[in-house]
Amino acid sequence: MKSKVCYILSYKAPNYVRTTSLINALSRLENIELFQARNKSKGLIRYFETFFNFLKIRFKVNPDIYIIGFRGHEIYWLYRIFGLRKKFVFDAMMSPYDSLVNEKKTLQKNSLLAKIIYFLERSILRNAEYVLTDTNLHASFFAKTFGIDKKKIKVIPVGTDEGMFDMEKTKEINLGEEFTLFFYGTFLPLHGIDVILKAAKLLEKYPIKFIIAGGRGNKKALKEFRDEVENLSLKNVEYFEWIEFDKLPQYIKSADLCLGGAFGGTPQARRVITGKTCQFLQMGRPTVIGKIDENVGFVDKKNCLLVEQGDAQDLADSILWAYENREKLDDIGKQGRELFKERFTHDRLKDKFDFLNKT
Repeated sequence: MKSKVCYILSYKAPNYVRTTSLINALSRLENIELFQARNKSKGLIRYFETFFNFLKIRFKVNPDIYIIGFRGHEIYWLYRIFGLRKKFVFDAMMSPYDSLVNEKKTLQKNSLLAKIIYFLERSILRNAEYVLTDTNLHASFFAKTFGIDKKKIKVIPVGTDEGMFDMEKTKEINLGEEFTLFFYGTFLPLHGIDVILKAAKLLEKYPIKFIIAGGRGNKKALKEFRDEVENLSLKNVEYFEWIEFDKLPQYIKSADLCLGGAFGGTPQARRVITGKTCQFLQMGRPTVIGKIDENVGFVDKKNCLLVEQGDAQDLADSILWAYENREKLDDIGKQGRELFKERFTHDRLKDKFDFLNKT
């Protein structure tokens, strides 16, 4: 008999890569019947939309297991109350406490608000039957920081939307005659935008162009970015505040080299494999990746280019090597694609949900 599983999401980006990856992986499991209480809208109404969908599923289907999706901290206890005596799985892809205290440094560790956020996050992680995260490094972080049993933490990589990020289906666009690099992101500290810009400065005498997209809505980071571009007098950076998500594959396919990161060297940066890295690898593009202390199969100059995080010179040297060895990049991209197929596809991710059989 199949287990009935309900995936609950109420996030401002309802089709975020983490969500699409988990849904695609869960949909491949033959031993479960999957239901979704997800929002489509992006404003505050999304909470009511998700809750209405949840109520229909709760009283019509009565699922055995509930999975609270990406950034569901603010909704967890509401659904836990309505799902008493059911099993709950919580996707802890990121830590609000760590983000506000250690990454963005918005709050002081000993402030009252930081302590409240810590307590709420810990209560969720301890209450859920299982906790999901994306790397073993993150699993160790959550276990140590919040005092939870590491055995209940299940590592499921980010993956990507394999249908959208498909090399064969994507149309190439003209990005110019220079050797072109592509990066996009929300300009979080872990991304290391300052490191990328300093590397661009070091390479300004070469016909190398950096296409950087993102930062919209992050006023502080966007101002810092623009100030840094001006201070460094960069002429080799082309900037877009926004590129529609469905247009990203065209830029990825058309760039000579993609910057996956993370490059920031922050504590979180040293624990993650970015979603964009998976997108680039899935499309078979040569990708520059920031080193983390976890063996996931990345080999420098074989299936990617590996660099030390927080080191603009190392990043610049790696980019220059790629520029001077362009004939080797296609093979590096192909080997990166093979690594993706071995470790990060939806079929690989679904195998990591075997713990659902034990609930």
